[in-house]
Amino acid sequence: MATKPKTKKKNNKTHEWRRVFLSLTGKNLDPEKVTEVLGILPDDRAKRGEPFSKISKCIQGSWALEGGPSNWLIETQMKYILKRIRPVKNQLKKLIKENKTVRYAYLTIAFAPPEGIPNACYCFNSKLINEFTLLGIDIALSIHIIKEWERVFNGKNSK
Repeated sequence: MATKPKTKKKNNKTHEWRRVFLSLTGKNLDPEKVTEVLGILPDDRAKRGEPFSKISKCIQGSWALEGGPSNWLIETQMKYILKRIRPVKNQLKKLIKENKTVRYAYLTIAFAPPEGIPNACYCFNSKLINEFTLLGIDIALSIHIIKEWERVFNGKNSK
């Protein structure tokens, strides 16, 4: 079992939350087969057609690893995922390249700047990014604006 890396606590809060996760997805992807090939249990998985919420179903299969708690630094979460996949990197690369049910392989880096911040910047470690991309994993950046997130999901009008 992998141990979770330690994080440094900072007094100045730079982000409300941060999430990093590795996802393999595809219309006919079977997460159990991915688990069988890699020997790693996913943190999240779904088969196409399974309930996604009370009103919808999954439109594709997915298999995902999370980088850790949202208070961990992005780089720490990336390192944690790499620590989990390094022992099977050859199998993962082959799965991404040759398995026709894996349509997308991506590392999503998501964060929400604190309310009132007019702009946010994050520098990503090129060696960590390179380690993912050499496996055939694309990088997705997802920035969430807290006020807009609340407005959309709580049904509030922004005016």
